Formats: sequence, C-alpha cells, structure tokens
Amino acid sequence: MIEILILYIIHKREKTIYSIRKDIIEIFGTFTKPSIGTIYPALKRLLKEKAVELNEITSSGGKKSSYYSITKHGYDYFKELFFESGSDNPSLFYTQLQARFGTMGLLKPEDRKNFITDFTKKMDIYQFEIENKLNDEFIELDYYQSQLLNRTLKEIKNLKEYLKGLKTD
Repeated sequence: MIEILILYIIHKREKTIYSIRKDIIEIFGTFTKPSIGTIYPALKRLLKEKAVELNEITSSGGKKSSYYSITKHGYDYFKELFFESGSDNPSLFYTQLQARFGTMGLLKPEDRKNFITDFTKKMDIYQFEIENKLNDEFIELDYYQSQLLNRTLKEIKNLKEYLKGLKTD
C-alpha cells in the first residue's frame, strides 16, 4: 500500500523523502501516517523495480539532497500494485481500500471502471457471507457479535452505494 501512495505523491514532481512523508500525511493522514522508517524501504523497493529514479543534488553549501521521481515504468507498476489482490485481513483490507480510492486519479477511466466493478463484486460476496452468518441458526452469536456483524453489513451496503456514485471518466 505504501508504494501506491508514494507513486501517487511523486507523480506530479520529484520530492525528497521528507516531503513525500509530509504529503502522504497531509492527503492520506486520516487512515495512515507512515514513518520515514516505513517510507525508506518502500522507496528502495521502488528503485529496485525501476518505478522511481533518484536524483541526488549537492547544494553550494555541500548539503546533499535526494529527490525521487516516478519513471515511465512507475505508472505501469502503480497499476500493477493497484490491482494486486488486497489482504483478507479486514482491518488491512479497509486501509488498503482507502489507499486505492485516494489514488484512483492516476488510473485511466477504463481501469477505474474495472476496479469499481471488481470491488463491487467482492463487496457482494462479503455481504452474502455476513448475511449467511447472521441467519445461520447453528452459529451461536451473542448480542455484541450480532451488532458488530450488522454494523459491518451496513458499512458494506454504504460502500456499495458510494461506489455507484463514483465518476470513472
């Protein structure tokens, strides 16, 4: 997920690791606040994949600054990461989903439409699983478990409505 955010942040212009972190927190801080210790290894992986390039500049005072920019391959790699299967862990799944929603602007309209279609199908499956669990007389759910599943079901339905309203062009 962090690689998606980094590529999105640097797609307009090159940035230092510190400005990448600042921009991620500024734009995506409601669901993630990565440390430099998280961003640096992600940048190393992106460099290895040739999705970003490094431009080191030394100022007249001798201070060295490293600037990262997205490569042409980086846009293809972004798409590859974007469409990679998300985690089955629900807590990670929603964070990854928010990262994808927040960076969809880098996708072509057809790819955005495909993502929404595919994701809506996944939501249909989750909805079906939860409804089955709630209606299964052999599963003994207590009050709090039932409430949690009903709340999750409501969130899924709201998310599906949200997806219907997203522009893809």
